[in-house]
Amino acid sequence: MAQEPAIRSARTASPVDLPERPRFITDLDVLRARRTLKWQIGPDTPDRICLGVAEMDLYPPEFLRSALVEALGLGETGYGLPEAQEAACGRYLSDHHDADVAGLRCTTDVLTGLRTLMRSGLAPGSPVIVETPVYGDLFTVVREAGLEPVAVPLLRTGAQWQHDWAALATAARDGGARGWIVCQPHNPVGRAWTLPEMSQAIAVCREHDLLLLANEVHIPLGMPGRAMPSAFADGAIHGVRAFGLTSASKAFNVPGLKSATVYGSERSAAALADLPQSLLGRPGSLGAVATVACYGPEGVAWLHTLREELAERIRLVLDELASLPVRVSATAPEATYLVWAEVDGEQDARRFAEALDTSGIHLLVGESFGGTEFDRCFRINAASHPAVLRTAFARLRAALR
Repeated sequence: MAQEPAIRSARTASPVDLPERPRFITDLDVLRARRTLKWQIGPDTPDRICLGVAEMDLYPPEFLRSALVEALGLGETGYGLPEAQEAACGRYLSDHHDADVAGLRCTTDVLTGLRTLMRSGLAPGSPVIVETPVYGDLFTVVREAGLEPVAVPLLRTGAQWQHDWAALATAARDGGARGWIVCQPHNPVGRAWTLPEMSQAIAVCREHDLLLLANEVHIPLGMPGRAMPSAFADGAIHGVRAFGLTSASKAFNVPGLKSATVYGSERSAAALADLPQSLLGRPGSLGAVATVACYGPEGVAWLHTLREELAERIRLVLDELASLPVRVSATAPEATYLVWAEVDGEQDARRFAEALDTSGIHLLVGESFGGTEFDRCFRINAASHPAVLRTAFARLRAALR
């Protein structure tokens, strides 16, 4: 195996002196010591490199750290109050994603909110459309809500992923689907749906009276220059039953603070207002504090620089994939820091899987995104320091030889 480059950073750097540009962690020992899912779910080896779970390998920016330190100084570790979080989220969605929502409620996280909305808004056993490949926990949460997920594959035309409008209509008309989870942007393929596409999705829901569930947790992460309209950007959504869900968790790397926001269309506002808070869950006070800070002016400015750096990481990952001694197909995502790729051919796919096992590199394998039809696919998280990414690919290349 090729010798790894030395990638270390000073551990004694004062956290209060962190620059406002995103500061990615270069010390692999620090990353491996993190008690978070991304770096603990990987191989149980001392030299593992984990690029699977959707967490970013960076320190909190100063504006966020300061807000949390101030809250801790006041002993604010109790139950959070919703008003400030709801107002901050509503302003952010309106100012940056053209969303016009008819009500907002706090919840602990997007999946909890989604589960609650489906249980309260759909009859038990109702089919719910989930477009594949997709974040696998969406299948789980549909079943947990007592409903039946219906997989409708996305269409791939050249390098572009599209909704399969004919299959969606069939699932609603002939398959009895009563709900549709639309991911804006789509995880894992990174499609950022355009306003015309979102408007057409709304039209499908109106025609078939589907409950539209817009998972917009990654919506702040459009690549530079890419418009990211919310499903609530078109006023026509107020004529359909619709809920949206978002959180600062992915864009600002705070999923552990457990804070998200649910919003509704005009037609769904009353149902959302009537939901007991005990079903939605109540975010902790630190989660609410973090959300308000992230959606403020400093957070938006920091997010702009983050997207620029993530675009660079994406380009690096695509170049490294092209350099592997197996054939891999991948396209640049329009949003998110996640790259969806497919190994071309069964023999190369077996070689790649064996290389992952022997090199200690953890990626998320394709079957978890919708079944065996994606068994030659994988998702790689590009939100790491370039040195970490290059080290991982150097190991993969060595293992593939």
